[in-house]
Amino acid sequence: MTTTVFYNDLTAAMALPPPERHQQLARLHAAALRTYRTALDQLTMEAVQRPLPNHSDQRTIAQIIGHIAAWDRFAVLAAGDILAGIHHPRMITDLSGYREPDGTCPTFASIDDFNAYHAHKYQSWSWEQLRSFAQDTATTLYILFTHPQLLSAARLEQTAPFWKRLHNGTIVENITMGWNLWLTTLEHLAVEHAALLDRYGDA
Repeated sequence: MTTTVFYNDLTAAMALPPPERHQQLARLHAAALRTYRTALDQLTMEAVQRPLPNHSDQRTIAQIIGHIAAWDRFAVLAAGDILAGIHHPRMITDLSGYREPDGTCPTFASIDDFNAYHAHKYQSWSWEQLRSFAQDTATTLYILFTHPQLLSAARLEQTAPFWKRLHNGTIVENITMGWNLWLTTLEHLAVEHAALLDRYGDA
């Protein structure tokens, strides 16, 4: 899926009433996840130690995968907030509330700080360990958003009013933080890391 097609489909979905919007975003999420999982399956231990060819991002592919997984995990925590009825889920307006598996709560001064922290954290992981973690977090997030008994349109609507500025400059107004979280998740994978998916995925 090209970036243009993604944004056209996303814009059309956001113009729909919440139940139909949810169905269309679920379709976009399924396509992005399928492409991402294909990329993860195709990548070798040797390939992930190198940066993407002919790309300005000079992180190794393994570092990019770790970065995606870290944000997916943060989004899973935010999804739990929504499921618990919290109107202002974490991750939407700041970086507070991130929790490690051992229960500790590191603090981050900026997004760059968050990214650097996780780049250091995952650098000692084997590729198989990192791939499994990335697959698990991405799949868990997809299930949370698309299962009818979990992050349904009704639950997303019950979060606080908010908005979203997309990377193409479009401002989506009159939504809630729940929808913002889903848009952020989709855009992060399908647009911000499109070069990875285009090279190794099935899009």
